[in-house]
Amino acid sequence: MVTFALFLFAVIGFSQAIKDRNVIPVAVNLNQVLRMTITNGGNIEFVFNTIDDYKNGLSGDQATSGSANPATSEPFYRTDFTVASSTRWAITYGSEEATFIGTDNPANTLDLTNVGYAIVNNGAHVFEAGVAKATTAGSELWSTPTVGATEVAALEAYPTLLIEDNDDATDANAGDATDNSFTLIWRCGTTEAGSAVPMNAQYLIDQQPSPTPDRYVSNVIFELAVDNL
Repeated sequence: MVTFALFLFAVIGFSQAIKDRNVIPVAVNLNQVLRMTITNGGNIEFVFNTIDDYKNGLSGDQATSGSANPATSEPFYRTDFTVASSTRWAITYGSEEATFIGTDNPANTLDLTNVGYAIVNNGAHVFEAGVAKATTAGSELWSTPTVGATEVAALEAYPTLLIEDNDDATDANAGDATDNSFTLIWRCGTTEAGSAVPMNAQYLIDQQPSPTPDRYVSNVIFELAVDNL
């Protein structure tokens, strides 16, 4: 018997697809913008000339403007500043020294708490005004010493956190000078008792021992940085 085997081979043809590829690099370069500008009141000096000044203090606030003119505020006791930042920010501030130091006699000192300030908000961003930071939607700012810019606070030594982001997930304090514009209204010897950082409770005329006549000075530092808290 003769057997014939027939093998069939199927040949399948493949055609090569034609491709062309190009690459366009895309980069996002985020340059940090972080700027604090003092526009007015870069030098504050309280001059006590009368017994009435010693009894009542001096202030840039109309409500407590001291004895010379209690019905009006004093613009030379005010500091205006703005913040422009591309990220959430915080300002740390405070006196370089633990006390004011006499220029006539450096052994003479004056307690920092004799000087205080209030924060006035002039920008579109607003402070959380409760008794603690609450991350309330729509409130971008917080100030611990002034309880959300609602109280007068005494001057403290550096570093003290003055203004910071309110830590809300959707509302950041990042913005330009129209968003973050502030006024510090300074006062000295007015004995205002904020709940967080109260001023000296005694008027200068009542303090024991009585402050020695001198010119007392201290540099107050303001440092703007990214808020990483």
